[in-house]
Amino acid sequence: MKKFILLLLFFPTVALSAEDKVLPLNLQAAPETKTQEEQAAPKPLMDAQDLNFDQPIDAFGEPVELNSNAVPMFNNDTSPESSDVLKVNTHQSLTENIKENAPNETQSTQPVENGSSWVGQLISSAKENIQSSTSAKNPLADMLEQSQGQKRRSNASVFDISGVMLRMSYKQAEEALTKRGYKKTMQKMDIPNFIRWRNEEKCRNQGVIGYERLENCVIRLAKKENYQFISQAGFSKFDTKETVHIYLTSTFTNNKIYKITYRSEAAGNTGNSPKAIYLRNIKVYDFWKKINQKYGVPDNQQDVIWGLGGNKPYMRAATGFLLLEDTMLRELDYTRMSREDQRFMNTDLYTF
Repeated sequence: MKKFILLLLFFPTVALSAEDKVLPLNLQAAPETKTQEEQAAPKPLMDAQDLNFDQPIDAFGEPVELNSNAVPMFNNDTSPESSDVLKVNTHQSLTENIKENAPNETQSTQPVENGSSWVGQLISSAKENIQSSTSAKNPLADMLEQSQGQKRRSNASVFDISGVMLRMSYKQAEEALTKRGYKKTMQKMDIPNFIRWRNEEKCRNQGVIGYERLENCVIRLAKKENYQFISQAGFSKFDTKETVHIYLTSTFTNNKIYKITYRSEAAGNTGNSPKAIYLRNIKVYDFWKKINQKYGVPDNQQDVIWGLGGNKPYMRAATGFLLLEDTMLRELDYTRMSREDQRFMNTDLYTF
């Protein structure tokens, strides 16, 4: 008996067997009675320990190595640092827990700050590129804008100077200028060079000697073959000090006007007196006012040019000066003369 008491004192768990551990009824603890609050509280659907997956022992009782860097899936901590961890309420169902842990609409609809993600960085870089492209000046674009002037382009082929238009014949231009009080002051006849040189060779072969006789022979042959034409003519209006010169193509393009120039000496008064300066300013102002009324705003305001660009007709203006030219007609005249010259190359000088 003494040995049994000593074993109970020093080794209570070893000395008692499973049957010995059962205490008498008088020594057993009375069952706990639940209060009204505990009875009224709903029974939880799940236990928190059931959601604790960080146990170091698996289902077979073997130890499991835990990753220290792993983030727990469920955490009841409500501190701001653990706001990104799911919060579980054991008294609620799974669906209700998912709804509570869903992101707020305000957070989802909040705009992404620049640089917070790759989308924000892309937007910010695009904005910077647009701002830099708009703020930086492109000298080539500035030159193009200055050369083009406005988007509207004028058709200078329908312009006229004192009633004379491009591609008019000499007779039509003379009639128009005469009606406006102009008088013809000069006229120049011309022959294409390749026709002149060939006629000179023919006249020498015919025995013509001397400059005057050779020139008369060349002109006679050119008139006979209809190669002589009026290349230039001048008209003046003496009361207003105005002069108009017209330039015409050869007979290969029917002797049409390809260039018209106008000059006025009214705005060129000299003198430094107040009277001379006043009169000169009035004449200059009146000149540009009438230019604007008749032809409109120039397409190139820097160089004061009207036209469609390229080889098409254009008009240029300066104080007391106008130039209306059709370069395309002039090039067409040169092209036809070149074709005619090639036709003359087929000579009968060689019979071998």
